[in-house]
Amino acid sequence: MLNDYNQLLTLLGNIPNELNFSLKTLSSFGTGGMAKLAVFPRSTDELITTINLVKGNYNYVVIGLGSNVLISDNGFDGVVISTKNVNSITVKSNLLTADCGVKISSVIKEMSDNCFSGLEFLVGVPASVGGAVAMNAGCYNKSISDAIKYVTTEVRTYSKSECEFSYRHSRFLNGETIIKVCFLMENSEEDVINEKLKSYKSARRNPKGKTCGSVFKNEGYFAGKIIDEVGLKGYKINGAQISNEHANFIVASETATSKDIYNLIKTVKEKVYKEKQIQLSEEVIYIGEF
Repeated sequence: MLNDYNQLLTLLGNIPNELNFSLKTLSSFGTGGMAKLAVFPRSTDELITTINLVKGNYNYVVIGLGSNVLISDNGFDGVVISTKNVNSITVKSNLLTADCGVKISSVIKEMSDNCFSGLEFLVGVPASVGGAVAMNAGCYNKSISDAIKYVTTEVRTYSKSECEFSYRHSRFLNGETIIKVCFLMENSEEDVINEKLKSYKSARRNPKGKTCGSVFKNEGYFAGKIIDEVGLKGYKINGAQISNEHANFIVASETATSKDIYNLIKTVKEKVYKEKQIQLSEEVIYIGEF
């Protein structure tokens, strides 16, 4: 396989990459092992080139800000493509187009700077555009898909109706990679936008520390409330702990491993099912073998 990777390195040309890369820096939990090869495209063109080179030839995964992933301590046996440097934004009329690696916080700032409204409810969400759209991120009975006009992958462009959006789901979770997204924005007044942002900021309770955001889906119930009711708020396994501030968050200490976090998730699911007969489903995506 080494020769195969050497061949890939040649084909990648000047696209930045690193062999035997520690994945801890690509996960908001700060845990995880090594990747055989990590690639860091700097544009949508380089990203598409990289995907086309590895697709069908190598085991690969695409990671944005890593705010909803748990990477195995054993790492990933293949190519990891990071989109953190694929981050251009353009605004034309009431359309805002963002590359997949753009931070949601940057989209909201660009939106508010241009007196656009529509995504204020996502303020404080630690995600990239690609990851947020793939998961159809949302809160307060709103979803990012509400503001989408179209999504472009390495294969084609999809209209909103073709994206198969539903609660925490889209067609992009298990297939093509989101390259860029076009949002249809609403015109608004600066003071109205700022008031919305202030309101959503005050309502959001993001615990301090290394987390992946909400661990479990709220499917007809509030997962954090249920976890609290079964007495697990603050529960700890080695370096991983259920947040004392919000029970749907897991906080990783400096000594935490992905196995600690995985075991804590497993414990929560088992106890909630035993006491509530509710099968919790994770929002977090697992990368590598557990």
